[in-house]
Amino acid sequence: MKNNIKQFCFPTSAKEAASLINRLKSKAVVVAGGTRLSRALLPTVETVVDLADLPLKHIAADKKWLRIGALCSVAELEKSSLLGKWACGVIVKAASHWSNALARSMGTVGGNVARAHPHNNLPPVFLALDAVAVCTDGRREIIIPFAQLLEPGLMRELGTRYIVIEVRVPAETRTWSCACARLVLTKTSWEAYTNCVVAVEQEDGAVRRASVVIGSVLPRAVRLGKAEAALIGRSCGEAAACAAETAAAAELQSLTTGAPAKAYACRTSGVMVRRCLIEAFNR
Repeated sequence: MKNNIKQFCFPTSAKEAASLINRLKSKAVVVAGGTRLSRALLPTVETVVDLADLPLKHIAADKKWLRIGALCSVAELEKSSLLGKWACGVIVKAASHWSNALARSMGTVGGNVARAHPHNNLPPVFLALDAVAVCTDGRREIIIPFAQLLEPGLMRELGTRYIVIEVRVPAETRTWSCACARLVLTKTSWEAYTNCVVAVEQEDGAVRRASVVIGSVLPRAVRLGKAEAALIGRSCGEAAACAAETAAAAELQSLTTGAPAKAYACRTSGVMVRRCLIEAFNR
């Protein structure tokens, strides 16, 4: 760790923690699991704000939301019986994609969300499930939809102005048909060629609503609106999955402006979309 660290603070509430970082600004850094601290520490930092004592390690559901505390470890997600039954267990499966047991036991939901690198596993699944993040700046709490949370401007304020308290997933997603998959060089690789999550609400054997999300290919996880539109109203089967595959690959090619370095990722993302949809339909 850098020699310029002068103090460690252990706030007892999220409000206190957020007030600290807003007062100290670039002189403070927030630590949850600490998996990236040594690689992301700026030379201006003099204070480490450790969130370990905050009561944010809950996984619970009510009539409106599935609530996941920001300090839940990835390993706790993986072991949760409630999450194992939610949306075909897609959150559990996404958690299991982390590279190794040590990283899963240290990494937290809040940290994975607040530093949403392209290859992180949780932002795509939360985006697919229409989740929101509850954040505080020390004065008030705000609720931010994941599509907005992942925008670069707001992302820069997580850990510097706002602290993530909780992720909330709408209760209606409990019965959605979902699947996720990653294409990586080796099973333990953090960096992926593509990270795919699909979520489908079925009605009478047809697609009523769909989310198709791709991570790793672009700087942040994105929903593919054209691939989703190709699914709506169609029978849940291979023909619909193939239509979404074509739409997804074309949409990604457009989003990457046809960059040759991304051509393989765009093609394989389409294949992953098709395979995940067929898996979801069969569930």
